[in-house]
Amino acid sequence: MKVTRSYWLGLGSGLILSAMMVLIFSPQEEISDVQSIVNSQEILPMTEDTKQPDSPPLVQSSESTPKQNTPPMVKIPSPVDQDFVIPKGTSAERIAELLFVQGFIKDKDVFLNIVHQMRAERQFRAGTFSLSFGLTEEELIHRLLK
Repeated sequence: MKVTRSYWLGLGSGLILSAMMVLIFSPQEEISDVQSIVNSQEILPMTEDTKQPDSPPLVQSSESTPKQNTPPMVKIPSPVDQDFVIPKGTSAERIAELLFVQGFIKDKDVFLNIVHQMRAERQFRAGTFSLSFGLTEEELIHRLLK
């Protein structure tokens, strides 16, 4: 193997980038940031609207317990993603109906008007897509066209 200037430049750049990534993504910083966020939030009673299915409760550290070397795992709730399936040969009208029934859109006509404006009626492909509730119609269309 021929060792050239570009070899050493690539090796040095790789080492520097990996060291920077270790500093940025170090577990100690992430967990301390997450713990400060969790500790600063008020504890509100859970209602049926705010409960997350199958999510473990948040772990909060108390000041009376001594600090351990391994911090507790903390799970922050994220937007709920749900799979959406487009069967083969489905029309834009049927996709709008499925989105409406599953609660991703509030009005089928608005969705179909935006699809028509984007000229995307025939661009939908069959498959399974991961969608979040609360997306705009444009965001839904872009995700379904990928």
